[in-house]
Amino acid sequence: MTAGNKNHAVADVPQGETAEEIRQFIGIRFGTELYGIPIEKTREITKPLQITGIPGTLPHIKGLMNLHGEILCVVDVKILLNMGKTQMTEKSQIVVVKTEEGPVGIFCDEVADIYDVLTKDIEPPLSTLSKEMDVSMKGQTQTLDGLMGILDIEKLLMKQEK
Repeated sequence: MTAGNKNHAVADVPQGETAEEIRQFIGIRFGTELYGIPIEKTREITKPLQITGIPGTLPHIKGLMNLHGEILCVVDVKILLNMGKTQMTEKSQIVVVKTEEGPVGIFCDEVADIYDVLTKDIEPPLSTLSKEMDVSMKGQTQTLDGLMGILDIEKLLMKQEK
């Protein structure tokens, strides 16, 4: 993760603007695609430890992982986004997110950065997105690293349970 590689829009914040107008996102990559998870939904970021597969589960459930004595379900969000399967590499990370059901590990190709984004710079999702993808997206914003889709992680995880 490179420090200081923030969204360029924050540098343009006039003095007197309130902090409530800036949102922070953890930028994660699935291949070359950049997605953001609201930082308030994030508990921690860790390297993948031993993940134990569970026979008979849905394909996006990568398995269970023991993190500090807590058993986490690890999900391959790339499968949920119809982008294939995430492969383990040296850059692979697990972002532990807070959900109503408890913490869940999001397996990703890499964590790119933390992005500060002005609320006014968050645009609605593209109208050309598939229905499945549209439900999972809260919006999008331009960063120095390219277009970042903002995930609605709760909806993305919940739609697969139904």
